[in-house]
Amino acid sequence: MSHLFQLNLSMNPFLFGSLLLLTLWCITLILLRITNKRDQIPELWWASISCALLGVTEPLFVPEYWDPPSILKIGRWDLESFIFCFAVGGLAAVLSELPKVKSFFVSLYFITFEQIIRSVFTVISKLTRGKLHAKTLDHPPYSQLVPVEQIRIENMLLITFIVGIFGATSHFGLNIIYDTSFVCIASAIMIGWRRPSLRWQILGGGISFTIIYTVVLLITGTIYPEFYSHWNIKALSGLWFLDAPIEEYLFSFTFGIFWAPLYEAWKEVREK
Repeated sequence: MSHLFQLNLSMNPFLFGSLLLLTLWCITLILLRITNKRDQIPELWWASISCALLGVTEPLFVPEYWDPPSILKIGRWDLESFIFCFAVGGLAAVLSELPKVKSFFVSLYFITFEQIIRSVFTVISKLTRGKLHAKTLDHPPYSQLVPVEQIRIENMLLITFIVGIFGATSHFGLNIIYDTSFVCIASAIMIGWRRPSLRWQILGGGISFTIIYTVVLLITGTIYPEFYSHWNIKALSGLWFLDAPIEEYLFSFTFGIFWAPLYEAWKEVREK
């Protein structure tokens, strides 16, 4: 029973990093309020609560990917995972939509990536004889009203795709962090394919969340140098960047490109 339930109320690096992310989440909420972006607050809450539910998947990562300390651990579940998931969900969803940040990533996308992506999708369309051409090249009218039934079909298609990809990658024998990253990348491509107007947000979500996540890693690692000993390094690539396993940055970028556009894709919001 003692191995199943563990309680240690002292501050640990995982809790510290999670609370730091939660502090940034609170700052983001304040920024949305004072910059008259209150319409994005529901997205912040939706993304945070939805992602917090993913805390139940922690046993998939422990101990295969890492085995972090915890103030409250029940089996392979820990309290910090839910705090962590709540914070990263909201941050990944709205960071790229903050004032100035959004305009930067929209400009960056159209200047650097739009033509490349259009060229790739054009080639794919030709290879498939136009069968996958719909919705991929032209941005839809922003005033277009999407039928509720069509939204449901799109959502079920996305859910089925995510589950299918995760099920397929689970047979590759890879570490769970690589499976998760592959699913995020494939899902982001799926969203970008079906929703061209969200491609800038996919790019912005990946970059902005990686930056803020890197800052948190650096601060946590500086205060708790022993933090990185909790990763299962033997099961990973062994590559390090800024004193952290490269897989942490892989997670942050791939999660950002998937989670950032998810709310708009789910709600089928047409946004200029």
